[in-house]
Amino acid sequence: MIKEILNNIERPIFRQYQKGQAIYRELEAPQFLYIVEEGIIGLYYNSENGKESFLRVYGPGEIFGHRSYFLEEPYHANSISLTKSKLMLIDRKQCDKICLQSPDLLKNMTKILARELGNAERRLARMADKSAKARIVEALVYLKLKHPEHHWTRKEVADFAVSTFESVTRILKELELAGLITKSGRSIEIIDEQKLLKYSIENY
Repeated sequence: MIKEILNNIERPIFRQYQKGQAIYRELEAPQFLYIVEEGIIGLYYNSENGKESFLRVYGPGEIFGHRSYFLEEPYHANSISLTKSKLMLIDRKQCDKICLQSPDLLKNMTKILARELGNAERRLARMADKSAKARIVEALVYLKLKHPEHHWTRKEVADFAVSTFESVTRILKELELAGLITKSGRSIEIIDEQKLLKYSIENY
């Protein structure tokens, strides 16, 4: 589906973002669809008490900002460049033209939205049933496998696992002593994903 979009763009807009630079903010009106060309993008929202909650990540070839764009509603979350990134931006005029030329695009976009909703519901169900250790281990495995080149911070892992910085620090130390991960500065390396997941189940 992404390749189909790219093939129908006459004058694509590309923008470079530095690490830590905001792409859009919560409650802003959507003006573009975004496709990741290079880098990693994070999506997060601020709760009423001011706490940031990390929702998900997008890598090369993935599209984001589409939910609010097609609903014509303000963004429900914030997006930030976790690494130096390059994005393709599609404005509404270009998108309308693509949709007219390729009706299947809308069907595919509906499938993407439905899949993301299902994944979000399953994630919430898993979070409610699992211990903090299991949530942190699963978050660590997911983030490291999805983007192994990125040095995920303890805060990012904690937010994604719906946990705390202190819990992540404590559990990472436990996992290191158990010989399941290695740490060097900010870098965390998983020695064996399957053994790590098994350990979190057996030692909850």
